[in-house]
Amino acid sequence: MKLARTTVLASLIVGLVLTSAALAQMAPSTTGQRPNSSSAEQGNRSSQATSPTVLVDPGKIYNEKTPTEWVGKSVVLQNVQVQDTNDTGNFWVGSDDDHRLLVVKADNPNLSALRFHKGDIVTVTGVVRPASQYMAGQTTASSGSMKDALNSSSVFLLANEISVSSSTQH
Repeated sequence: MKLARTTVLASLIVGLVLTSAALAQMAPSTTGQRPNSSSAEQGNRSSQATSPTVLVDPGKIYNEKTPTEWVGKSVVLQNVQVQDTNDTGNFWVGSDDDHRLLVVKADNPNLSALRFHKGDIVTVTGVVRPASQYMAGQTTASSGSMKDALNSSSVFLLANEISVSSSTQH
């Protein structure tokens, strides 16, 4: 009788331990991810939660050995100077004609209404994209500007938010 009780008690304990382990695997962890999530799923979640990289110098992108490593990354160019503008309303930031990054305004009526001037100080939020003639047709960029971007840094910034900190026009 004592042996039967011990066996039943041991079976109950093993059952509770197995049930607790199974529940622990199904419950979210403290980081919001299940322990059994694949690394690809975890990578997708972390990239979605990643805040933009804040830069005060666009040269951090265009001076890279391979600026295309920035493609797909969200960035904020904070208080940068407009180096040049074009007829489409897009503009360049950087130090000179050979060291600059094209900023292309996303197809958005509010952004389209904004006009910038050489010397303006702006803060731009957007995503780095590969420069190509195909992208010129898919964005508000002119073919010539996109060609210049392709020949200089191979990338451009597709801006979804722009604010002017200081304007050269009164």
